[in-house]
This record gives sequence, structure tokens and C-alpha cells, in this order.
Amino acid sequence: MKVIVPIKMVPNPTFPVRMCREAGTLPQPDLSGIPLVINPFDEIALEAAVQLRESQMAQQVIALSIGPESWQGEMRTALALGADRAIHLVTDARLSPLTLARCIRQITLQEAAQLLLFGRQGVDRDQGIVGPMTAAVLGWGQATFVSQIQLEKGVIHVVREVDGGLESLTLPLPALLTTDLRLNTPRYASLPNIMKARRKPLESLLLETFCQTHSIPLLLDQEVLSYQEPPCRPPVTHLQSVAELARVIQEKGVLP
Repeated sequence: MKVIVPIKMVPNPTFPVRMCREAGTLPQPDLSGIPLVINPFDEIALEAAVQLRESQMAQQVIALSIGPESWQGEMRTALALGADRAIHLVTDARLSPLTLARCIRQITLQEAAQLLLFGRQGVDRDQGIVGPMTAAVLGWGQATFVSQIQLEKGVIHVVREVDGGLESLTLPLPALLTTDLRLNTPRYASLPNIMKARRKPLESLLLETFCQTHSIPLLLDQEVLSYQEPPCRPPVTHLQSVAELARVIQEKGVLP
């Protein structure tokens, strides 16, 4: 069984973020100078996939990423953490979650993978929507916020964290899971594994060509142009009675 782990690079969450402010706008985070690392939740998903392979419940772990060419260094880190192969769809565009889901779906079908392991959310935007969207376009069952995984022949048993407790589910394969913090503790990349990662296959594809070949619409994500304070509200008028309120409403023609 093949397991695919989609990976996103995010600004290193251990670095302090400096806020900057331009004239007429609200303070915004300045992420320049902060290095990119693998999203911490995605590291947990990758560790879960590697553990499944080490227990001989999976045969191959594929790390998949969609982003700029500069992400390839961290893709090598994913290989050092235990992935057998890596696929990188190279693009500088900021894609919509639906486009990401459709690209992941196409790779999943091409690789004939039976299990997708996502991190529950990216720590940069905290949306957590690409995983569930991918399950929808694939038509697969899904379980989110998973804190325990047990794989058997043809099915997967999970425990997921919900408001007020835990929920146990059994899903038939193929399936998609998003991982929570308490699932495991990711390993460190050892020096021998870093050296071995240099020889592992890392396939790079241009995303625009990939989307054109497979008739995937290339939709861009929303872009925040600026942050501004709301306009000042006009001063209020205090009324002394319901009769006075009715008179004001009638004078201003608020009601037909």
C-alpha cells in the first residue's frame, strides 16, 4: 500500500514575528528573514506514514508538495525523515485550496495510493480545508483531528478528538486522515539519513504544465491587499421614549 503525505512549507513558528505598519493601514506581520520549515502538523503526518511502513502495514511513503522551487531543500528533509520518494509540483503562484485538492487527487490516482495523511492545518493560515476538500473530490471517507491510528486489512481504525471527548471511527480503505498533535512525536533527521536522502528520487514537475495536461483549472487564491480600520460611526442620538422612536422612524422614512 502506498501512503501519500502532502507537505507545506511555513515560516518557522519558533521565530518571533515583527509587526510593521504602513500609513493608513493596520499592523501586519513582517515574515521577511524568517526561514521556511515543514509545517509541524505535516511532520506528524509524515511520522505516522513512516511508522506504518516500519510496521509493514505500508510499502511506500511519498511526500508531495506544491510550491516554489525553493521548497526543494525542505523536501529533501522530508526524505531524510523517512519518505521513500518525493514529488514536487513547482509553481510560484498562490493557488486556491480547490486547485490544490484537484492536483493532489490527480497524483493520488496516478500513484494508486490508498491512504492520504494530511496535517490537520497549516500553522501559517490555520484554515485546515485542503485535506477535507481532497477527500471530497476523491469521493473518499475521511477522519479529521486523528490522535490514534490502527490499520488492518482493508480498514483503518482511528480515534479523533472532538469537542468534549474522543470519537472512534472505522473507515474502509482508501481513506484520508488529518493528524492531530497527540498522534506522535516526529523524529529528527539523523546525519546518515540526511546523506541517504540525497540519493532518493525527487521528481519535479511544472504545475502549469501538469494542470494543462490533466485539464485542471488553475484557480488562484484570494490575495489580501491591505488591512484598514473600519470607518468611524456617526454619532448616536439618545431617545427618551418609544413614542419618540416612532416619530424619528417616520420622519426618516426608515419603514415603508
